[in-house]
Amino acid sequence: MFYVSKLAWMVLQPSNFIAILLVLGVGLLVLQRRAVALRLIVAATLLYVVAFSPLANWLLHPLEHEVKAGTERDVAGAAGIIVLGGGVSGAIPTEGGAIPLGPSVERVTETLRLALRHPDLPVIFSGGSGLILQLSDAPNEADAARRFFEGFGIVAPRLRLEDRSRNTLENATLSAAMLQPKPDQRWILVTSAFHMRRAAALFEAQGFRVVPWPVGYLTSGTGDLRQPFGRASEGLHRIDIATKEWLGIFVSWANGDFAPAGRAGNRVEASRVSGS
Repeated sequence: MFYVSKLAWMVLQPSNFIAILLVLGVGLLVLQRRAVALRLIVAATLLYVVAFSPLANWLLHPLEHEVKAGTERDVAGAAGIIVLGGGVSGAIPTEGGAIPLGPSVERVTETLRLALRHPDLPVIFSGGSGLILQLSDAPNEADAARRFFEGFGIVAPRLRLEDRSRNTLENATLSAAMLQPKPDQRWILVTSAFHMRRAAALFEAQGFRVVPWPVGYLTSGTGDLRQPFGRASEGLHRIDIATKEWLGIFVSWANGDFAPAGRAGNRVEASRVSGS
């Protein structure tokens, strides 16, 4: 299912879909299928123009602002801080090289801030590699996260790594297998604001009592719903993010992944987890 979803998203991703429509349109023009070709080219052009509109923010706003974020009072007494991958990159040239930060760097920087402010809390990083082709001996996000946190004195056993997950569902199931959450425990979940709605629901289905800690907001308020983009690339990027999340929510709901683990049957045995 992982590989199917990755390949399907390569085609359905709006920015890629526009390019596919244009290529098909040009190909059909060459084949003298002008009527169909022009329809495809016009459709691609309209989609590109829409990228200048506030549509992306309309799609992102409910993802980012309908989950109630935790407060500092929720952090005290929590069982630990769970941060999801995306803030660091697994592309490390050497063990001693600089640590490249990922597109969602706020995930690890905010976790670091919380960890330094609350030195008694364990820190759990969940993230392996979401690449379709991943070499077995290649470093992954957990390797980079270990080096990042160790640089600030956060080391094992306080720092624990779940290094096998490839998507958000596996973040939740493999973290649950490693941590065995109890009903009376609170867990601070750190991830991007646009990702929190789906991530929190999946973790709660695995038995976690989640305190959402969203970071990296892309929208700030209702004013963004009227603000067009100056560059189509920025609008397309946000449409891609929002579309992926809404599709992810739908697929998770359709597959029963939001159901409690006991009913959904998606709990992973602890013996299958290689996290430290």
